[in-house]
Amino acid sequence: MINRRPIIGVMGSHENSWEEYANPVGELLAERGFNMLTGCGEGVMTSVSKAFYEYPDREGVVIGIRPAVDYKGEQLSKEMFPNEYIDIPIITPLSSKAQSDAMPFSRNLVNVMTSKALIILPGSHGTQNEVSLGIHYEKPMILFGPDNAFDKFPEEPLRASDISHISQFLDDVFGEQE
Repeated sequence: MINRRPIIGVMGSHENSWEEYANPVGELLAERGFNMLTGCGEGVMTSVSKAFYEYPDREGVVIGIRPAVDYKGEQLSKEMFPNEYIDIPIITPLSSKAQSDAMPFSRNLVNVMTSKALIILPGSHGTQNEVSLGIHYEKPMILFGPDNAFDKFPEEPLRASDISHISQFLDDVFGEQE
């Protein structure tokens, strides 16, 4: 029988790893028995996936949503996508990012719609787009990182500076998991 664990999306920079935030998030989600979803690339996606993947005796899986092409419209490197810590890669025929918020058909939309809740780490336009989509689709969401990393983000989502805030957010959304 399939155990339908909630899927928590973790979004963030494809350039910077933000390990001081990504590692505790990956470990917390694995410890709590959730499934985790990322965009399966580099940066935050690799660091959070590695922390989750390497957690001892984890029960959940790491799901990676892989775009068809990179930001320039070129085929993605098979060495970079999916990163080596993805248990279940899902290849979409969609581009890496939305061309605009009004035309959101991209990997970002799949990331947001598949996730039951979102944890947002620092990132740029793609991450901002995921936050906008999360707000639009009323997904429970929390931003985790230094305040100045979210200066250009909408003010609506909850913000956290400590991993205990993420744990409380998960309790508030899902109740205490066994």
